[in-house]
Amino acid sequence: MSQEKPQRQRPNSSLKEWARYSGLAFELLGACLAGVLIGRWLDGRMGLERPTWAVFLTILFLIAALISLYRRLK
Repeated sequence: MSQEKPQRQRPNSSLKEWARYSGLAFELLGACLAGVLIGRWLDGRMGLERPTWAVFLTILFLIAALISLYRRLK
């Protein structure tokens, strides 16, 4: 007499998915933060009144992070 256990979805796989997507969110946040910090530093070194480098690098790093995210999820 064989009793088969019903197959359950492994909770470990959902945890891996959660960790994967939260890691991508932190990557986007880190890219934006790096762009702002490096840009502000450059603006200060060059004596610029407007945050030219901060805006430019933030947008550039964000685009690079979104391309990376797209390639991973593709």
